[in-house]
Amino acid sequence: MKNKAIARLAVIAISALACATSAIAQQGPSDAEAAQVLKSARPLAENGNANAQYNMGVLYDEGYGVEQDYAQARDWYEKAAAQNYSKAEHNLGIMYQEGHGVAQDSAKAAEWFKRAAEHGEPAAQNNLAVLYVRGNGVRQDLAEAARWAAKAAEAGNGSAQKNLPQIMQNLPQSRIDGDNVNIRSKPSTRGRVLRQADRNTRVAVLDTRSEWAQVVFGDDYTVGWVADFLLAGSSAPMANDSAMANNDPAQASEAPPSGGESESELPQGVPETGPTRYIGGDVVNVRSGPSTGNGVKFQAKRNERVMVTGREKDWRRIRFDDGRTGWIAGFLLVE
Repeated sequence: MKNKAIARLAVIAISALACATSAIAQQGPSDAEAAQVLKSARPLAENGNANAQYNMGVLYDEGYGVEQDYAQARDWYEKAAAQNYSKAEHNLGIMYQEGHGVAQDSAKAAEWFKRAAEHGEPAAQNNLAVLYVRGNGVRQDLAEAARWAAKAAEAGNGSAQKNLPQIMQNLPQSRIDGDNVNIRSKPSTRGRVLRQADRNTRVAVLDTRSEWAQVVFGDDYTVGWVADFLLAGSSAPMANDSAMANNDPAQASEAPPSGGESESELPQGVPETGPTRYIGGDVVNVRSGPSTGNGVKFQAKRNERVMVTGREKDWRRIRFDDGRTGWIAGFLLVE
């Protein structure tokens, strides 16, 4: 199915019909509707209409009104993609990510998602951000993930709007130290002013260049540059539950737990059962409770197998094969 997530970072919906054209409803057309689309789309597609080529791809991809045929779907998508049709590029990324009619290939998926993202497709921008978080098919890079998630969130993509705060909390934190501070499109006073920010507005820092810092805002998803003297210093990531930068996780916070079910509060004598998952980051903090305010018990590495035995909002209680237990941010687990 095309709504299978490629990674678990909050709620990530990836669908072949995401942002589909009005000719095909997202929930899928009836047989009569599919037949009508097929009848009207085929001659247009054969004459080079990119929108019709995309619709033909969806019909064959999902088996709407025709026998499902991934090879035909890919052929039509590629024709539309040759004309920079972003939705077709996005769906080619899905095919390579899921291995539908092609060998599963995260690198190829990332290439197609990036093409679609650069052509303005919000679903692809969100999916590309997830790949950068995971390091699937691309170099793991939280700052780049935040840039793409912010673009998708600004365009109204609901998944990106949920994902971006989680990405931001794993980046260096700072706050605006001035009133009506200009946030610019490039690291120069010649850059266009994207917005103004008030004192103490929190930001995550993506990059630094000379006397400028690139930051992302969680309130309106702006990514821009600010003179570094107008930032009140940078601090370590708020969560840092996945060591993305230089594999150098920050020290555990000594703040008191924020509540939720702790390890000592689990019922006694109840057998622990649950789905099997795998650690999805290079170096991941496993904590004593479901909050970044809880101490780090130990660190886990990519692909270690665990059993999920409990949940608290976006956190999961896990048990390792060797008996160790703890809590981890849910988006850092993969199937």
